[in-house]
Amino acid sequence: MTKLATVCMAIDPRDKQANFDKMADYVKKAADQDVDLILFPEMALSGYGTAGMQQYSAEDKFFFIECSELVPEGDTTQKMIDLAKQHGIYICWGMPEKDADRTAVTYNCVVLVGPEGFVGKYRKTHQPLCERLELFPGKGDYQVFDTSIGKIGLEICFDMCFPEVARSLAIQGADIILSPICWPNMSGSLDDPDHHAHLSFSRARAWENMIFFVDSTYSGEAMSGYAQIIGPNAGQVMAISGFDEEMVVAEFDLEKEIAHARTVTMGGSDLLKDRKPWTYGLLTESDR
Repeated sequence: MTKLATVCMAIDPRDKQANFDKMADYVKKAADQDVDLILFPEMALSGYGTAGMQQYSAEDKFFFIECSELVPEGDTTQKMIDLAKQHGIYICWGMPEKDADRTAVTYNCVVLVGPEGFVGKYRKTHQPLCERLELFPGKGDYQVFDTSIGKIGLEICFDMCFPEVARSLAIQGADIILSPICWPNMSGSLDDPDHHAHLSFSRARAWENMIFFVDSTYSGEAMSGYAQIIGPNAGQVMAISGFDEEMVVAEFDLEKEIAHARTVTMGGSDLLKDRKPWTYGLLTESDR
């Protein structure tokens, strides 16, 4: 059996130490429940900034440069590796990554570590609104990492709006896609989780690829809340937090759930096997 945890977390937009300490506390709580992997939100270490993605902020950009770290050599990644080894758990979180060669270049990065040490990282490729003015994009390096609990793919927030990202990971054999996010409250409603767009995107990515999809997001008045663990069978919600800060856990037989999705759920239709990729050429043509 596999047990995953995801956290809807209140993030301090200027206090790396406070955010790290809170994540460390959640790692211990998850380990006490025999969780195999815990996911934290996008930029959980630093916060996303004070201005939000709708407005450019030179102060936020400078802060990202100032607080960014190398990965995996940096202090935070090494401390997370120590926690992962101590508790026998995989830890995935978002943070600003420093470019080793260019002083003012930083990336929106997600990092995965485990009991074996550093597993991998991914730099966010698709950037909404003013994020593109404050952080550099990744190069679309969609990788899948082998772990003791299965093959894991990484993406970040706005990437989930583009199904090609999750599909690129799925056809490489990903069993689980982890997607830390910082999704604003798009509807103005705090009561109906179905009004929060990220929930629909996450469920669609799980359903169409017949794999597990896990997101982790921010709590707070302007944020969407509702971190969730989605299964491969018709995008079923296996665990979902509330709007306020909370860790939720789901336990399942990973191989059995995926096999069921691809043989039973849609009457035997396997949405990966039944693709016709030679007909999709338009998707890769340059588009002005």
